[in-house]
Amino acid sequence: MRKTILLPVALFGSLCCIGQTTKEGYALSWAHTLTVVPDTLVNGTFKLPAHTITIFESDASTALDLWKADFKTMSTEVSGSKPMKAIGAVQPTIAEGPIMVLAQSTTDKKAGSARLTLAFAKNDSVAVDQQQAASNMAQQLAVKYNKAVVQAQLATKEKSLEKATDKLSDAQGDASKLEKKSGKINSDLKKTKSKQAKIQANNAKLSGEIAGLEKKFQMTNNAKDLEKLSKLRSKLVKGEADLAKQMRTETKAQDNLNKVEGDKPDAVMEQQEKAQTKEQVQQEIEALKRKLDNIR
Repeated sequence: MRKTILLPVALFGSLCCIGQTTKEGYALSWAHTLTVVPDTLVNGTFKLPAHTITIFESDASTALDLWKADFKTMSTEVSGSKPMKAIGAVQPTIAEGPIMVLAQSTTDKKAGSARLTLAFAKNDSVAVDQQQAASNMAQQLAVKYNKAVVQAQLATKEKSLEKATDKLSDAQGDASKLEKKSGKINSDLKKTKSKQAKIQANNAKLSGEIAGLEKKFQMTNNAKDLEKLSKLRSKLVKGEADLAKQMRTETKAQDNLNKVEGDKPDAVMEQQEKAQTKEQVQQEIEALKRKLDNIR
């Protein structure tokens, strides 16, 4: 006979290896090195020295959105396109006064990443003097924006964990309801069988009394014996009807119990699947947290 070994859900979760990516396509580990590549950025008729960084698991639009949201907090104005410009940007490590930061981004579909090119300038045509400081700032932004991408991934997975937790709770509730329903039906069945036994005993007693009276009446032909016999027969008819009713109740209860017992394995399986899903999401969240910590 073939034996099936069932592992507890928690043990199953600890033994299963989660994949390299989530169902959303998020990588579960950080395997990149962030570097700043010297580049140039064209601003109208002017070409400025620039610095290109990579935002992984992103695209041009997302990269620019991250940059725009960031520089809105440190500039007087962010506007334009190709390139986008942050006017009056405060970057004390690069220049004492406000500067202009220009940004342009492209998507590398094959790599699934975005390249964000940044130029730090005094104005539309003149770059800042401290290009090494500008390169260092670009490096910091590469870390910041890549972390922002993974933080968004974490937020999505945390919402998935909430849903998985709710679904597990629902599955546990359904399994609990079936257990309670099974207990109640079994209790009702016990009561029904007890009633049947009492009715059967009483009917047997009536049948015995009727048999005795029938013999007596055959000998006496007494009207009182006939009247008593008729009453006993009426009681027996009622007793048989009560017994039939209890038997129908038992049959119905047994059918309900069979259905509930038949639903139990599916409910247990559903509960296990939901628990495994929750466990996997939790593992993915922990992996994404490690991934976030490894971005430097």
